[in-house]
Amino acid sequence: MKKIFNISKKIAVAVVVMCGAVLSSCTDYLTIIPPEKIIEEHYWQTKDDVNGILATAYLKLLEKPAVSRAIAWGELRAYALTYDDSKTGQDDLKDIVEADIYYDNPYCDWKTYYEVIQNANLVIARAPQVVDRDPDFSESDLNIVLGEMYALRALGHFYLVRAFRDIPMALEAVIGDYDMPKYKQVHPLKALEYIMADLEKAETLVMKTGGYGDAAANVGRITENAVLAIKADVSLWQAAFAKYYSDNSELVAAGDVQKYYDNCITYCQQIEDNMTRLYEEELAKTPGNVQPERFPYDLLQNEGDNNALKNGLSTAYDEIFGKGNSRESILELQVGTALAENGSFSHGVPSLYGSEGNQGLLIVPRQFVEKFYKKNDIRAYNYTTYYKKNNNTEEGTAVSVAKYVASASPVAELREGDKFDANWIIYRKTDVLLMRAEAMVLRESATADDFAEAFDIVNAIYTRSSIDPAKDKLTYTASKDAIYKLILQERVRELVFEGKIWFDLVRKALCEKSTAGIIDVTDRLTSGSTVATKMASIDALFMPIYERELRFNKDLVQNPAYKVEDETIEQN
Repeated sequence: MKKIFNISKKIAVAVVVMCGAVLSSCTDYLTIIPPEKIIEEHYWQTKDDVNGILATAYLKLLEKPAVSRAIAWGELRAYALTYDDSKTGQDDLKDIVEADIYYDNPYCDWKTYYEVIQNANLVIARAPQVVDRDPDFSESDLNIVLGEMYALRALGHFYLVRAFRDIPMALEAVIGDYDMPKYKQVHPLKALEYIMADLEKAETLVMKTGGYGDAAANVGRITENAVLAIKADVSLWQAAFAKYYSDNSELVAAGDVQKYYDNCITYCQQIEDNMTRLYEEELAKTPGNVQPERFPYDLLQNEGDNNALKNGLSTAYDEIFGKGNSRESILELQVGTALAENGSFSHGVPSLYGSEGNQGLLIVPRQFVEKFYKKNDIRAYNYTTYYKKNNNTEEGTAVSVAKYVASASPVAELREGDKFDANWIIYRKTDVLLMRAEAMVLRESATADDFAEAFDIVNAIYTRSSIDPAKDKLTYTASKDAIYKLILQERVRELVFEGKIWFDLVRKALCEKSTAGIIDVTDRLTSGSTVATKMASIDALFMPIYERELRFNKDLVQNPAYKVEDETIEQN
């Protein structure tokens, strides 16, 4: 029987039972592990049924296959990570680092993201009928859930476009094997249009920013700000692809690039305005209404005396990655104690980045830290173990990722592998600020004022992490190329290990219609690498389609950068 995306009847028809409190709390539904499966014909009767699939969609993004691919697709192909050659079983990761990727590499398997999309499709198709069956499930409840599902469907497809470029859009609920459609790939600009259409629907339906009763729900579920963040990101990619395909008048109209960058700026500004409003509302609740010092863009600041800062203490790290759900967060997937202690739902961070007593499969090249971080940059003491090892003269030991792994700052206590409770952050404020800066600089109408404000954004984020800002200043040059370079460098320093850096570089290559501008990436910070040759074409920046998917769907066309050695594979 023909199948698509390797979604079997078991996945397509069976659903899981979860806590019914999902609509009122983000964390409640993460505290109960699904105890059993229920068949479609007996499902979609109550509010709890809807909540079960809603929760499953979020949980799918937290499972090891999804998070490990977010890291492999969005981070490993850049320069901040490499494989640990002292460990066995590293061939798949090694091949990605060395740009020696074949279509049988398991990291080419996109199934987990289509499962997220399928769960969203099921809710969109089936949840409306529950309103008539369960009086506790109102029309307003339905709208919020539908908004989240449109957004999650968009986010799932967005990951795939960035990683594979030419993807099938799964916009229908698959109820049984006989109903499975044969999706064909669409052009990336068309895919982004579909994604944006889903986000437009979602924005009108989801909970307004700050509308839930606790911080975990406000950033752990998709609200208005999360939708706007995805829209801003999508807009940057629309602009990049529009630049790349600018010679095709059927795909790109005059003014499209400017429009996409303008849209990005608008969405980012809306997020910043919402976050400012919430911060001011919170400050108004303080006893005596004592106002703390307001820092640029209301960023969290590292507090402590000079000695503490010099020793690597970062209270900003503690808030963002230690405790989690900080006021800079926009969307972060909630782990919590119950999931951390349940092996089937532990996400991929500890296996790739490590945990207490366990060196992860991926390590950090020393050249990366030395190139991007000065010793005054407190992030270097909290995002990696480089300076800690240097201070202890452990030159021969591997440099590990500390971001997410360290439970507090400076790097000392690490999270236990079987109780790894770090939330996985998808969007946060500094990401949005730097997206706005990028759009301001790259749009055709960019002015000197745009360059100056973009520099101010970069400088605010950079100095927030400087041990001694007076001695460690960025240099302003009123040049598009110079400011754009600063933005990309700051995105590396600030967002590294969060699944962003490779995608930033692909977007840059698309804008420039060439991989020449990312040659330092393909050289892996060293000379004599063959990676640059393998990534000479834009096609090679995207992943190949997995072998199994080519079997299941004969309509799929392989990325031309990857030779399919066996085109006679029989369809199962």
